[in-house]
Amino acid sequence: MEAADRLDRRIDSLDGHSHHLHKPGGPWAWAIALRYRETCLGYLVVRSPTTPSAEETALTDLLARQTGIVLARLTGRLGEPAAGSGDMRASGDLSDTGNPPEPENGSTTVDLGKRTASALASRLATYDALSRAAVSGRGEAGILQTLHERTGFATLTEDSFGNPRAWAGPCAGAPRSGVGSGTRPESENRRRDTLMHRARRQPGAVRDRDRLVVPIEMAGDLLGVIVLEDPDQRATEADTSALEQAARVLAPLLFHERRLAELEPHLRRDLVDRLVSGEGTKDAFTQAAALGHDLHRPHKVAVLEWPGAPEGAALCDAVTRAAERLSRDVLVGSRGATVVVLMTGEDPGHPGDELYKAVSEDLGTGAGAIGVGGQCEVLADLPHSYDEAVRALAVRRRSQDPYGSTAFDELGLCRMMGTGAGERESDLFVHVWLGRLLDWDAQHHTELVMTLSRYLESGCSYDATSEMLLIHCSTVRYRLQRIGEITGHDLGVVETRLNLHIATHIHNVLDPPR
Repeated sequence: MEAADRLDRRIDSLDGHSHHLHKPGGPWAWAIALRYRETCLGYLVVRSPTTPSAEETALTDLLARQTGIVLARLTGRLGEPAAGSGDMRASGDLSDTGNPPEPENGSTTVDLGKRTASALASRLATYDALSRAAVSGRGEAGILQTLHERTGFATLTEDSFGNPRAWAGPCAGAPRSGVGSGTRPESENRRRDTLMHRARRQPGAVRDRDRLVVPIEMAGDLLGVIVLEDPDQRATEADTSALEQAARVLAPLLFHERRLAELEPHLRRDLVDRLVSGEGTKDAFTQAAALGHDLHRPHKVAVLEWPGAPEGAALCDAVTRAAERLSRDVLVGSRGATVVVLMTGEDPGHPGDELYKAVSEDLGTGAGAIGVGGQCEVLADLPHSYDEAVRALAVRRRSQDPYGSTAFDELGLCRMMGTGAGERESDLFVHVWLGRLLDWDAQHHTELVMTLSRYLESGCSYDATSEMLLIHCSTVRYRLQRIGEITGHDLGVVETRLNLHIATHIHNVLDPPR
């Protein structure tokens, strides 16, 4: 008795809204306000040894709403007009016709209770059917189909921007006229914004011309809307209640979908980073399979830099879309401003060239570069292919034509080049063997480096060199003599000629003669 008195005192202190009653470490307790329109008729107190699940909480809320309506009927409040009504009847009315039922002659409170219990059982059955559809694996379409079967009305969902997502009923398979079929007028966008603002502020469904609309929300986020097509305004309160229940069932489904969409790029990026860093384990095969990628196939690593792209995420998205158009199975990640792509297949051609073209078309600019590493048959070789791709990209970016695709297999002697220490070593090598000659050409506007390059490429033939440069053989001999004097190198030594050949080849790749 004392506990009941304490509970009564706590209830009396509430402000007409639902409140938690449990204390830290105690059993879960919740006082649910039994409201009808703007009036609190009492409280339904629910206790549980454990915190209820989301489904149990939803069922408890449904029970509280229906209990509030029963109290409203018994206290004679049900027939009162709703302040500001005009869009929809009060959500939760148990009438099949949508009109508040007047007590019939001879009807009793028991009869009214039976009808209310029957309607409540029907709504619980609807909620159960929708919940079963949610876990059936049929997803959003299955829930809409269940709602259509329970109400007889065509149903659909739209994203938060008003674009159709899924349909069931007579409109299934095609969007409504004017929805999702191009750019909407700004006036229509403003009208929709106003509708969404109103729908989110008031409980229950709102009428939008020939439709009933309920927002799908979770954690304060608008995930979309669910719609009942009702051009003849035949929907009853039971139908609108089913629509609202469907919105509650869809909310965790769409919220989970959104979270996955936000999380998947991070999972891909983390997996790619671990694989090219040599930290991939056997679990990587399972993780990649969950992301729709088969790591058991041969791979090449490609790296992309696109200064013209607005941001790294945009480049990742562009690469993904380009790969889909090319029917290529890829795993896309990033390391800093560089996008890293794991490409499957044993393509003997140049996958980097077609990827460069497709990404350029998607972004609307070709101001980017791709480096492609060698093929690797096992997971452990991915870091090596990545290093090769980075070297190929470095050569491409430093070349006279910095935009395009370069494969490591095409570099030849330039494979010794790369980034960091490798890049510095190659620059130093060119400087040691050609530095003086490059300075002389720059100061005197001569072509001694080109002459040396053509001479070495021809197999040290005076005649072939003169033909390539369109000069006399005596001019070739004179230039080679000046080259020896300026550089101090003896062109008669085989090792000297080899080093000069390598140096001129690297120089021609980075700064080809015009």
